[in-house]
Amino acid sequence: MSVTAAKPVTIITGFLGAGKTTFLNGLIAYKNTEKLAVIENEFGQEGIDGQLVICADDKLFELSNGCLCCTLNEDFYSLLEVLWEGREEFDELIIETTGIANPASVAAPFLTNANVPYYYKLKRVICLVDARNIEQQLRETDEARNQISFSDILLITKTDMITTEQLAHIEKLLKGINPLATVLSGHRECYPFTEIYQVSRNAIVEDKLPKVTNRIFTVQRHQHEDLVSLSFNFNEPFDLQLLSHRLTVFLNFQAKDVYRVKGIFNIHDQSQKIIIQSVMQDLAVAAGDTWTEDTERNSRIVFIGKNLNPVGFEKMLRQCFYRHI
Repeated sequence: MSVTAAKPVTIITGFLGAGKTTFLNGLIAYKNTEKLAVIENEFGQEGIDGQLVICADDKLFELSNGCLCCTLNEDFYSLLEVLWEGREEFDELIIETTGIANPASVAAPFLTNANVPYYYKLKRVICLVDARNIEQQLRETDEARNQISFSDILLITKTDMITTEQLAHIEKLLKGINPLATVLSGHRECYPFTEIYQVSRNAIVEDKLPKVTNRIFTVQRHQHEDLVSLSFNFNEPFDLQLLSHRLTVFLNFQAKDVYRVKGIFNIHDQSQKIIIQSVMQDLAVAAGDTWTEDTERNSRIVFIGKNLNPVGFEKMLRQCFYRHI
């Protein structure tokens, strides 16, 4: 089968009650000149919210045998294959996850499978954040933390129900949790779709990685108990094989406490930037742009998680430097 241009994929996540289906309806209306394939993922035997999804040509695909994050196996891959076989009939794939799903598990096929990226390209993960309830959700649930940490866009919803001061507080809170994300806001009558579609997961990687000055790392502790964002900066080149191995071992033992890892690395003897990010317990490694002569070849990486020790992370990363023998 010959491969044409990969279909763009947008994943919509967010905790229970954040307004995902309302947002999806608005998105379908916004993209009314395009044909969308929609996977609407419901927990349980019946897709109740699926009855609310508006799609003129009935391109609504539901997995009715459970939560997508729990059944991300043959059913999901088969569905992607079926959709691809009818590739001329849609322009973009939209996936709406359940309120308790970890979006990393839904994104995994697009980031870690060697074949899927030829057919589908993950463009953005959008997390809807309920302006009125997010602080409580962050205190009480790992799901909300995972969703916010993994996403590229944090869309604060129901902003018509809060004050300007409250909105500014939530924006600051979210930027502290996930410095990699673009923070936007809106409500059911006015979502910023134009701004959303200007954000591309790969295009924003370098711009969103914090620049650490005058020291190796910075630590940002979130006001909600144990949330930590660590940013590192190294001028020394890395050994890719060693780096991949150590990060993989680390994730296998510590994945439950680490919500996200993402970085751009200067690899010895490679002219391209190497982009590494975590997807659950797996690593996704991809080549980025070529280093230019006027660019400082430094590596930047961010860890987001619970009770992260910067000294231990720095030691682990330093053990991955290239050593000339």
